[in-house]
Amino acid sequence: MRSSPAHELLELRFFAGTWEGEGEFWSTEFSPSFSQPVLRVEAAFRLGGHWLEQRFTWIEQPGSGGAPDVVEAARLWGYDQAQGLLVSEWFDNRGRRATVTSPGWKGDELAADAVILHAERKIRAQETFTRRDENS
Repeated sequence: MRSSPAHELLELRFFAGTWEGEGEFWSTEFSPSFSQPVLRVEAAFRLGGHWLEQRFTWIEQPGSGGAPDVVEAARLWGYDQAQGLLVSEWFDNRGRRATVTSPGWKGDELAADAVILHAERKIRAQETFTRRDENS
C-alpha cells in the first residue's frame, strides 16, 4: 500500500531547485568562524515525495591559512509525525554527520537544532534559514 507524503513536508518546497547564496559559519569545535561567499545547493523531492534530498558544495578556507577545501554534503529532510517535527540527516565528505530537527517555518525563518558528530566529538548547533522573497 502506497502512502502519501506528510503535508508538513510541503513546507520545504521552498528549498526545491538549484540555489546559490552566502552564509556565515560561526566558530565551533571543528573550525573557526568564516564567511561563505558561494554555497551551491541542489534539491529535489525523492522517493515518492517523502524526502527532500539536498546536495551542497562550498569552499572552506582553513583558519591556519592553508589551501582552500571543497566540501560536499548530502542531506535528506523528512517529517516525523510522532514528534511533530521536520527532521533531517546530514553527511559530508569530511566524515561529519548531523541529525537536525525543526518545528518548521515561523514567518520567514526556519530554525533548526542540530547534533553534529565528527570523529569522537559531538556538539550542538543551530541553523537559521531566512526567506527574503520567493526566490532568495
